[in-house]
Amino acid sequence: MFYNYIDNNPQMNLQINRQLENIKESQTVKNDLVHAIPKINDLNSWYNVWLDLANKREDTHDYAIACAYFGLAQFYLTSEDDKQPIVHHYIENFYLSHPEIDYKYYEVPYQDSYLPAIKVNINPSATKTLIIINGFDSFMEEILSAITFFKGTNYNVILFDGPGQGRALIDNHIRFTSKFEKPVHAVIDYFGLTEVDAMGVSWGGYFVIRAAAFDKRIKNVICFDFFYDGLNVFLKDFTEKNKIQIRNLLNQNKALELNTMINPLIKANSNSEFIFNKGYENTNTNNPFTLLKNISEHTIKGIGQLVTQNVLLLAGEEDQYVPFSDLKLEQQELSNATSLETKVFTKETGGEQHCQAGHYELALSTIQNFLAKHTY
Repeated sequence: MFYNYIDNNPQMNLQINRQLENIKESQTVKNDLVHAIPKINDLNSWYNVWLDLANKREDTHDYAIACAYFGLAQFYLTSEDDKQPIVHHYIENFYLSHPEIDYKYYEVPYQDSYLPAIKVNINPSATKTLIIINGFDSFMEEILSAITFFKGTNYNVILFDGPGQGRALIDNHIRFTSKFEKPVHAVIDYFGLTEVDAMGVSWGGYFVIRAAAFDKRIKNVICFDFFYDGLNVFLKDFTEKNKIQIRNLLNQNKALELNTMINPLIKANSNSEFIFNKGYENTNTNNPFTLLKNISEHTIKGIGQLVTQNVLLLAGEEDQYVPFSDLKLEQQELSNATSLETKVFTKETGGEQHCQAGHYELALSTIQNFLAKHTY
């Protein structure tokens, strides 16, 4: 279930639901939130409240809860903050809370560094591999917590932090790239695979389409959720008039005018402020014009027709990040897919939020059914 913990703040509510997905019914968590939520009124209080709780639960060895709280504490930190120690606490507590996961850690060579990767042996007799690609602000560990849904299938799973993600960004300073077929190609090569299925989560919904367009070792493609265009996501909360102005200034390369116009708009919207600040960190940029130029390259327009695999698109009707109206554009672009399935989640069905937050089980059930239908 998706809970509205904080009045009139969809962004914060989504992040709390996201991190507490598997533990929100814990009495310990409920007791913590009774005291914590009323103290949260801005980003500073958000950080302090969750960090205090994280340290408290780490001290009591409630590692799963501590992990979630550290994840929340680091969420709004910017490139100007020292977030590495908190991120490492998040990761350490994750593995302490999941001793049951049979995994092996790898370092996949990439550029002059490496991409952290994990192979999970869920099903010893499995003959297939599912590669999972995370998104704009997630760590592979966050997705790893849902691995049990693939128990009993014919799959083992590989996850990795790609450019601009997780430890590849925090520890190795590898920045976001629109050409995500390159890190995916590196991972497939490293593990010596000839056929894989691939799933992209959140912004990974773009990355997985991009990878499938250029690497035909990928046989089945899952967008959890669909993701058509990065610029549409960044500008989602602006008025139509402002969107047109911003796009015109971007196309005309009028950096000073764009920055002057958009900076006040960013500060007036908490969702925009978060996504721009995170974007600066991911891409190593420091102003809206340069960032948006970078993000405008993250689009399925022009490459979707190269996708010839089976594709599943998941969509939340009330997704606060990805414009739902982009769904038709993506469906049209994927005109050469061998098959194209779309599952839309609504308030009535549950799962209407971004990546079905609060109802992950609905999405994962749909994904399992899709993979069971498409064998090779």
